[in-house]
Amino acid sequence: MNRPRWIMLVVAAAAASWYTFGHHLVQSKAKPPALAAAKVYDPVPNEAPLHGMAVQITHVYDVVNRTKKLLSEVADLGADTVMLSAARYQAHAASPAIVNDPQRMPTDEQWRAIIGAAHALHLRVLLMPIVLLSDPKGTEWRGEIKPPNWDVWWQSYDDYILHMARIAEANHVEVMTVGSELVSTEKYTDRWEKLIRQVRKVYRGKLSYSANWDHYRNIEFWKDLDYVGMTTYYQLSDDPNPTLGKLLDAWKPIQEEILSWQKTVRKPIIFTEVGWCSQEGASVEAWNYYHKQQATAAGREEQRRLYAAFMQTWRDCPQVGGVIWWEWTDSDGGDDDYNYTPRGKPAEKELRRWFRERRDWARRNIRPTSRKTENHSDAPPLSLQGRGTG
Repeated sequence: MNRPRWIMLVVAAAAASWYTFGHHLVQSKAKPPALAAAKVYDPVPNEAPLHGMAVQITHVYDVVNRTKKLLSEVADLGADTVMLSAARYQAHAASPAIVNDPQRMPTDEQWRAIIGAAHALHLRVLLMPIVLLSDPKGTEWRGEIKPPNWDVWWQSYDDYILHMARIAEANHVEVMTVGSELVSTEKYTDRWEKLIRQVRKVYRGKLSYSANWDHYRNIEFWKDLDYVGMTTYYQLSDDPNPTLGKLLDAWKPIQEEILSWQKTVRKPIIFTEVGWCSQEGASVEAWNYYHKQQATAAGREEQRRLYAAFMQTWRDCPQVGGVIWWEWTDSDGGDDDYNYTPRGKPAEKELRRWFRERRDWARRNIRPTSRKTENHSDAPPLSLQGRGTG
């Protein structure tokens, strides 16, 4: 996400505090709560667009049990897909390479258990490995990476993504991104094309890249991928609490621009991060989760309207191969929460209804193809079709 620099300073400080101390706070010896009985829906046709929730994995304490609980809740919402996101780290933007932190990244065995649990719940899996800065300097973020030696950095990044690709292949992951919001690297088209070729040698599923919402046009390696991935943190109003009508009007030119450009790349779109905090003014600065840190009824209603406006704008749009809502967490949510999660808020009701409608639509409109694959999809229409051949 692209943020003003003063906000990034606050965010960086908060993130550093969390990664230094915060994850230890949850390491209670109490038994994890028993999984609530959740509804498990029938699987949608593999050809259907991906309609799901994002779940971040930020540390590995009891990671399998904690993530299974979240997956069960995501399935109960009615989602047919979960996007699992985890990170390797470099200290700051000018660090020479990316390193794995075993306290934050699951092992291969833990990934096997987590992905297997998702598939058992009839959830398709989108795996999104990302890069985070553990000790950013000032307002740095991953879009500004500038290592002293790009060859060294790319070697560490290639090793990371190829390792994740092998995990994805071993566990029949349906879709994987090869990167997320690495704006400063996107000019190295040859490097990206080489990495994508290497990934395809070890992973047979579909590939995407998650572009920042304001930088998807600048990427020249879309032709080598199966999906165009992009976030959706647009400014949709100038003032808090806009009406639904104003939000719909704000989406019209944005949608026209995206779809006009999409014709040039002829790849289905996955919106990899669709979400707004339940804060007043979320429509003004969707990316800024520090905009107004107050939980109010007006903020929850603004979040609900933002969900509804997106749903109405992009309903039944054939160019869209997936929508992933950001995000589902293990926080309590509800009236005291002002973050992105829709849990226990009016937006959750919108989401459940939308997931139900999407499932009904897929059942009526998607005819499964005949094939012998396990969890990989081979020949769907626009949603899961193609292997980067244009």
